[in-house]
Order: sequence, then structure tokens, then C-alpha cells
Amino acid sequence: MRKIFYLFFVTSVIFPLSLYSQLPEVTSSSDSLVYSITDFSDSTKRDIQQTADVDLGAVPHAIVLASGDTKNLALDARFSITYIGPIPQTNGPIPNTTVPDTAKMNANKLRDNNLFSIVSLPPGNVGSFITIDLQAIRRINRIQVADLGGFGSSKKQRPLAFSYYAGVDSNSLTKIYQELDNQDSIHTAYLSQPVIARYLVFVLDKQTLTDYTVISEIRIFGEGYVSEGTYTSAIDTSLGAAVNFGQVYVDADFDNATSVSIEMRTGNTPAADTTWSAWSTPVEFFSAEEAEKGTLLDVKEPRRNFQYRLHLFTSDLGTPKVKGVKFVYQKNLIADSTVAFITPSDVPVLSPVTLKYSIAAYFSHSSLGLDTVKIRSPGPAVVRSVSSDGVPISYTFLPAPDQMTIGFPQTIVTSSTIDITFTTKLIEGADFPAEIVSKNASWNPQFVDPHRTATGDGWSVTTNGVPENVLVDVQIDPNPFTPNGDGKNDATIIDFSVANVETPKTLSISIYDLTGKKIRTVVSMPSAANPYFGDPRSGGKGFLWDGRNDNGKLVLPGVYIIQLAVNVDNGGEFVTKTVVVAY
Repeated sequence: MRKIFYLFFVTSVIFPLSLYSQLPEVTSSSDSLVYSITDFSDSTKRDIQQTADVDLGAVPHAIVLASGDTKNLALDARFSITYIGPIPQTNGPIPNTTVPDTAKMNANKLRDNNLFSIVSLPPGNVGSFITIDLQAIRRINRIQVADLGGFGSSKKQRPLAFSYYAGVDSNSLTKIYQELDNQDSIHTAYLSQPVIARYLVFVLDKQTLTDYTVISEIRIFGEGYVSEGTYTSAIDTSLGAAVNFGQVYVDADFDNATSVSIEMRTGNTPAADTTWSAWSTPVEFFSAEEAEKGTLLDVKEPRRNFQYRLHLFTSDLGTPKVKGVKFVYQKNLIADSTVAFITPSDVPVLSPVTLKYSIAAYFSHSSLGLDTVKIRSPGPAVVRSVSSDGVPISYTFLPAPDQMTIGFPQTIVTSSTIDITFTTKLIEGADFPAEIVSKNASWNPQFVDPHRTATGDGWSVTTNGVPENVLVDVQIDPNPFTPNGDGKNDATIIDFSVANVETPKTLSISIYDLTGKKIRTVVSMPSAANPYFGDPRSGGKGFLWDGRNDNGKLVLPGVYIIQLAVNVDNGGEFVTKTVVVAY
């Protein structure tokens, strides 16, 4: 997703906060319906191809992670190798020269299920070791190590003797197995007691003096559960009409270090195609209390069909247990359909711009009507006007750092195109998704569809041009300011943008008196390209100077110097401004 940032902040008319209070948990409503799933054993209710590593029979009607005793736990692990002696070599680009053979030093080849992709250890590497991070605590009961092809074609090249060490902490490992005379091309170490560990280390104890030791695969098996699994439902077409999806609730039990996430996609066709929404951003729960509170998922609506997906995770020995999923939805819609687009779609970078956000809304006699529009943005913007089919209408505006909220005194129930004009500055492109709210069902906003264009979504904005400087559009306001504690102009806001910086560099803001003595460091921190605009006391990202020095004492009235600096590769860029302190 492309991003934009606002580079200034202006207070506008404030809409009553009660209308925009945080969405409550769903309450009873005349048209709120519940779709509940409590039996996951029905194979017709799931997508068999996309469901993996979960067990639907161990607990009646519930979902738990699959047992780990048949899955190679090494497939999800991270491997690294440490050579004690020479490293493998291959012919270099210059005749009669050699270079390190990095292909044969890639320890991750030991988890690719390919017995012919190898790690090689030249003679003289007794004591070298391979570290395996399983990414989660596991109960290990057997380990396999294989030579080239697993065929035993060369006994001299297989590891002749080796040891395994294991532990929950990579710094506290205990020897769990030793093989003194390996005769097997694929050797399996059966542990007498399962070992609880996250880290496993293979140590080479013996090799021939003349041959390379070759290892093609290390496999690890254990008791307990796999680290993650997915349950994907079949596409459900039973709703019978396009609906506005509300909150989703998950009924689940959680063991230590487990979680469950849920996501959803919607559409009108019986099979998922390009008209369907993408999978919504997963919402993850770590406790039964969180899962029971419910959440809204960002999907296209109204739609008549849906599909959901559950991900189960564990980083310990237990498993979450999902016993049910519940969706709340409405057949009475806020609007029968909405389509949004923004103009212009391409604007100059870091220049003041005016954008028009248009929502074509269609209503029927059963529609609830539109009372509020919320347009999401990475930073605040200022709404300048609102019209319906070109005719100005009354509105109120609630600014926020990442959202424009526009309320209407009269509910909109007539099909029309609503144009919302706002101003901002852009540092790079972004999307502006929106939702509409009815006061008759404030708990369930309805997401707006973007108009589809040849290049993407119609609510996207791109930027053109490249800023010449690193520090852009530095502003000090108010100037003068009066830090006398009367609540008016008690601090000055330092607004600017950092541009043309990809990796973080040191950003500093310092205050000097006219003798050149530094009296205050406002900030010193790493920063990449970023806007720092707006009053931080009301959600902006600018910086304040309150007229005090580094000792916390108010400075004398007079002229002071504010210096902004970014330590970039060309020696640094500086911008100096003056500010007046008055009482």
C-alpha cells in the first residue's frame, strides 16, 4: 500500500464527540442477524485444499493443531553452520585459484527435503557444528541425519561420529545423544525420553582424514503439536442477499504461548475471483477474553457470499482450541452500494494540494441512511467543503491524526454523489479507504468500495517530483510566542519534513542564544523520510519548544536561533530559523 503524510494541521469545526465514540460491542438490533459455526467436523464446510496442519477429530467439533509426531519440525527451522577447520572451496574466476564454495556452506539446504543438496565439511573440521533454531519450544523424540542421496554410496563421506545437544536457551545446551560409530546412510537417533527444546546442535565428532564429510538433510520429529495450522472455510453462499458484515467473535481456549487469528474475504460470485475483496488484515487473539469481545474485519460490503480463515499458533507445548465462530450481519444496509474515487490522482510532492473525494451512494426504501463518513489517511487533513450532486450541504468535521470524520445534521437517504474536498500535502502516494455510518446502527459501519481503474483503486493518490533538499518546508509557529503560562501561545511548534533519506540518519533540533551558546536540545534521534508537522498536543507530529533551557528554566525574552540538522552522507544539511520569546 502506498502511503501519504499530512504536512500541516488546521483546527476546524468539531463534531460532537458522542457520535464518534469507540464502537461498542454489538447490541441487539431489529435487523442484526447471527451466523454461528460450532461444528468443524463437517468436511463440506471447509476448503480441504487450503486447510492444513490442524486436527478436526481429536476434540469433538473443535479445531486444534495437528500432532507433531509425523511432521518434520526442521522444515520451519533456521539452520546455521560454524566451521572449526577449512571451509569448502571451488574454482575461482582466475585460473588456478579457488574461492569459498558458498553453495556447499548453506546450512538451510539441510531442511529442503532434497537428499542431493548438501553441506560439505572438508577434512580437519572435527568439532564443527550445525545450530538449528526450531522457532518454538518442542518436545523432540527422534532426529535423522542423512548423507548424500541417503544411499550409502560412500561410507567415508558420511559423518562417522557425532553428538546432539539441545536446550530451550541457545546458551544452555545439554548433550542428549551421541553416536560413536555411524554405519547408516540415514541415521535415526531415538531418544529414550522426549527432550523439551527450541535449539538443537549437531556436532561432528569424527571424520576421515582424506574425505569431505557430506550431509544432505537433518530431520527432527517430536511429540506435541506443530507450530501453526490453518483452517479455511468453504465459500458460504447461504445468506441469500447482500449484507453488511459486522463484528466477528471467536470461542476458543488458549494454552500458554498460543494464539488464534481470523481473517475474511467477501464477494457476490459463488467462486472467489477478482471482484472479491482481498483477505482482510488478520486479527490475532491471545486469550479467550480478547476473542469473545469481537472485532470488525475490513472487507468489501455489502456482499452476499463470504469465506473465513483461522490460523492457530503455538510457541510452546500446548495448542489453542477453537470451539466456534460467530458473525453478526445486517440485511438492512446503510446504503445499497457505494463507490469512491479521488481527484486528482497524481499531485506534486510536498506541495499544498486540494483533493476531491467522491462517493457515489445508492439508497433504497429499506436503507438505513448515511449520517457519517470516515476517510482514513496516514495523517490529518482539513475538510474544506461538502456537496451532494454539486449542491453544498451542511456538515461538521472532526479532525484526527489518521482520519477525517464528516458528520451530517440530516441523514442522507437519496441516491447522490457526495463530494468531500480537503487539503493536505503529500510526501508519497497512498490509498484513502472510507466507511459510512448510520446512527441507527452505529456499531456496524459499512465499508465503501473503491472505483476500479486500469491502474488500481480509484481512491489512490500518487506523487510526482523529488524534493531537492533533505529538510523541507521548515516552519516555526507561533513566532513570537509567550511562555508565560496563560494557556495562549505558550510554546512554538517546529514543523518540517525529512525527505530523500532512505536509511535512518541522526535528526537534531537545537536552540541557541545570540552568543552561539546551545541552551536546549529539543530532540536528537534517528529518522528516515518522515513528516514532522502539526501540534503534538492534538495528535500532530511536530516538535514543541516551551521556552525553557535544558535545566528547565524559562529563558529571558529576546531572539533565539533554532537549528535543524540531519547527518546525511554529504556532511549534513542544516536549516536555521530565528524565533522571538516575549512576555
